[in-house]
Amino acid sequence: MEPALNSLAAGLPWLIFYLVVVTVIYLLGIVIYTRLTPHKELELVQEGNMAAAISFSALVIGLALPLAACLVNKFSLIDVAIWGTVSLFLQLFLFRVTDAIFRGMPERIEANEVPAATVLAAFKLSGSLILAVAIIG
Repeated sequence: MEPALNSLAAGLPWLIFYLVVVTVIYLLGIVIYTRLTPHKELELVQEGNMAAAISFSALVIGLALPLAACLVNKFSLIDVAIWGTVSLFLQLFLFRVTDAIFRGMPERIEANEVPAATVLAAFKLSGSLILAVAIIG
């Protein structure tokens, strides 16, 4: 039992450090995305707009996947911070490219077009998975 407790005592502070770093990057990504998006997704979600909820849910999951991949390949706290930040900007770029391909999507989400938001979410999540696997290598 003592080796397990020693392992916990040694590893728990690092776990917390990694979680804090990744959480800060994650929340920063959500804030940046919500400011870049022409429509107010969170307000639309609060109003019951299902299309906005689907789109925002894809963002929440999509940003987490590459960050989780950074944790899989971690060498150090700085390594996770650097790769996490790079993955964040790559992910936001990928989201913007997806939005550019699907023109008129903000208006369709505001109009609560669930099928369009679902397809958009699928593309965003697929890109997130590909990015995450690329990070893992």
